[in-house]
Amino acid sequence: MKKLLCLAGIVVIAVTGCGPKEPTRQGHTMVQWLNTLKANTNSSDDPLKIVQIINDDQSGNVEFEVPMSYDLLAAHEILEKDGMEKNGKFDLIINSRAFSTGCWRATNGNCILGCDANDFTPGTNQVQVEFFIFNPSNMDRILMATGPIAEFVSSNVCRANEHVTFDYSKGEAVLWADLSIQNASFSIELLDTNANHIKTISGITTNGVINERWNLIGDSGKIYPHDSFNAVYHIALVNSLLQTKNQTNNTQSP
Repeated sequence: MKKLLCLAGIVVIAVTGCGPKEPTRQGHTMVQWLNTLKANTNSSDDPLKIVQIINDDQSGNVEFEVPMSYDLLAAHEILEKDGMEKNGKFDLIINSRAFSTGCWRATNGNCILGCDANDFTPGTNQVQVEFFIFNPSNMDRILMATGPIAEFVSSNVCRANEHVTFDYSKGEAVLWADLSIQNASFSIELLDTNANHIKTISGITTNGVINERWNLIGDSGKIYPHDSFNAVYHIALVNSLLQTKNQTNNTQSP
């Protein structure tokens, strides 16, 4: 709405009732881009809706398919070859936390978004796809949209901590994992980046949590001198191995 104000003989046009404009890229809003980039332009479904979940137990990856056209994303330079980001990207929102993801072309032309099975807590997880289009002319005006929630039930017995915690005051690394069962025995095999043995830590949990501290001294009696190490969690009931979980850790603070 425009109002004319007269101040000392000067006419001033005051604009009221106008909020900030929706961000655009190349003159198109996110809604328009989604309509352009979806695999089926005749469909009224949300193109960020997860239509298939593939849980590959052998590789330890979980893949989510969305009906966005991989070829159109590449043609509009949103993604470069092999799904690398150029002027846009996808994230996965897992239980309200954002995780970066790669993007691959499905055989039907849709987009496949992948992540590690360790990103999920044991049991039911809520997953959404978040899509960004960058705005090189104004990076504060990035276009963003989020798809509807889908549920994924993870059969993980063990979810290792995403980042190892390093206690500098005590010179210790904290090895933490959350289990889907309360009572279990475990062993944590520590290996260097060439898969050479450093140390094995064993224990029992009665509350479903592994919380072990390592003073960085290996079985050789010497302090481990490198920044990175691998932790392999072996989780078992009595005489029954349930799951083996591999994790690469960095002894430096995140």
